[in-house]
Amino acid sequence: MKNWIIATVCGVLVGILTPIVAEASSEHQHESPSFVQPKKPLKGEKSQLQKLIDRTEPGGTLFLEKRVYRGSLSITKPITIIGMDDTKIHSLTTALTVSDTQNVVLENISFQAENTAIVVSNVQNIHLKNVGIGDSMAGIQITKSENISLHDVDVLGKEGHFSSKGHAVAIYESKKITATDNDIEQVLDGFYLESVEDIHLTNNSIKNSRYAMHMMYSNHIELANNNLFNNMTGFMVMIAKDVQISDNMVAKNNMLNSLGVYVYDVENVLFEDNELRENTTAMDIQNARDITVEKNVFLVNGTVLHVQRSQELFVQQNEFHGNILTVRTDQQGFSLKRNYYDDYEGKDYNGDQIGDTQYIATNSFGQWMVRKPVYQYFMESPSVVTLNMMDTEVTENNTQVVVDEYPIILKKPFSLEIDIHIWQLLISSILLISMLIIRRRLK
Repeated sequence: MKNWIIATVCGVLVGILTPIVAEASSEHQHESPSFVQPKKPLKGEKSQLQKLIDRTEPGGTLFLEKRVYRGSLSITKPITIIGMDDTKIHSLTTALTVSDTQNVVLENISFQAENTAIVVSNVQNIHLKNVGIGDSMAGIQITKSENISLHDVDVLGKEGHFSSKGHAVAIYESKKITATDNDIEQVLDGFYLESVEDIHLTNNSIKNSRYAMHMMYSNHIELANNNLFNNMTGFMVMIAKDVQISDNMVAKNNMLNSLGVYVYDVENVLFEDNELRENTTAMDIQNARDITVEKNVFLVNGTVLHVQRSQELFVQQNEFHGNILTVRTDQQGFSLKRNYYDDYEGKDYNGDQIGDTQYIATNSFGQWMVRKPVYQYFMESPSVVTLNMMDTEVTENNTQVVVDEYPIILKKPFSLEIDIHIWQLLISSILLISMLIIRRRLK
């Protein structure tokens, strides 16, 4: 009897509690996440975009959707890939590798990669147009390739010191490079070219980087209509032949050791129609042979020309405005002729627009700065100004100093653009007036 009562009570309790437990279990099931985890590619498995590339016939065109493709891609055949306005490729390593092929075109695609975004090797005819690269260790690396065209490529590097960044475009052992209308910022070097032949870099903008355009062991170089702002150095060209640099703006390279242009061990160089302004040193020329600097404007630089061991250097028909020091040199093979200097104080009595006395471009203090660049901090001090005046009197007939025998004395009117910051001027004026009022009341 007792056992029957216990069994009946347990049955009733089970009948009451079972729906409650079932309901709680059902509620728990409704609270569990309803999304489905995306399938991650297994190691060695091809991404969706790689499969699309593989299915495209050689020489065919692949149009990509407006979305983000993920993974590392490889191209080894002729192909054209065109994205929409917001087509992106992201990778945890290198985003795209192109190798051992020809006739590859990439358009309207943005890349983001933990390593170098695009790596190209042994490719004939590759064209990149309207390509963006951001938040990557480095931009584009090209080796042993020919007929390379980069047009409207934007590279924005990461924040941080130069030592933690890579180059925007690095090209090695290649031929026939054309780069136009590219916009580069915050990288190690904008363009780094080594052992490259036939280079044409035009209409590019590079700023806030170490060297804007850096090339060595390269020949047949054209650098034209580029804007290089606020870099450690604008142009750095070393061990090169047949170089033409024209119609560029190189400005605000004004940190302690910054240079507008640095050329070393170069031969047959024409530097013309450029504007260099607000650089610590506008041009540093060393071991140069057969180099002509003409029709340029040098404006508000610390030192315009620093020349050492350079034979056959001709500086002619340039304009010098508002610079602190015109020349510092070791005097080897250096010639000035028919330039305009805003600090020339000679006269033109016969009206031929040529000064009747020579312009002395060097002085003792400038020579000391060649040996000790830190002396530049004393420029325009009263003692240095007095020393320069004494130099002019003593060296007037000294043939060993660098002089311009035919300085231009009349030039077209020159306009200097001055930016006025209205708010800063207004606040400064209010503070000054307030100080004057307070001082009057305290008396």
